[in-house]
Amino acid sequence: MITNSAPGFQTGMATLLLLLISGSVFGQTHDPEALAAARAELQAERQEILRQELRLTESESLSFWPIYDNYRRDMMQVRDRQVEMITGYLQAYDSGELSDSYADKLLKDYFTIENDVLKVKKKYLPKFRKNLSALHVARFYQLENKIDAEIDVNLSDMIPLVDPG
Repeated sequence: MITNSAPGFQTGMATLLLLLISGSVFGQTHDPEALAAARAELQAERQEILRQELRLTESESLSFWPIYDNYRRDMMQVRDRQVEMITGYLQAYDSGELSDSYADKLLKDYFTIENDVLKVKKKYLPKFRKNLSALHVARFYQLENKIDAEIDVNLSDMIPLVDPG
């Protein structure tokens, strides 16, 4: 586990993980091709988990994967904003520039992003449900939530808590 004793290292590691998750490049890497490759690998791993765990028929697969690709694209747009928020927080934390007004903005942004994640999930529910059984769709969302929870756990180890003073 990374501790708060190395905030610069935390910033770099959390930013890298966030960039890998979201696919957003803020010019903080010297090798965008390597970053894109790592992102693609992470997405491939996510898809492989879904392929193994959903156990779709060939017909179900033909209808599911194009919808899923659109779902991930929409989710990435939201996650890109999450990356910006967390990256900004880490920079403010490292520079000692946290304030009550910044914390208010951070809270507002956090809840907006959380709400937008839920909107994307709800938007795609009827699309997935049109082609898959409710059990398959429930399992899909469970798997997505488990993967995202694992990512969140790793991020939580890298993101220092606000010190209210």
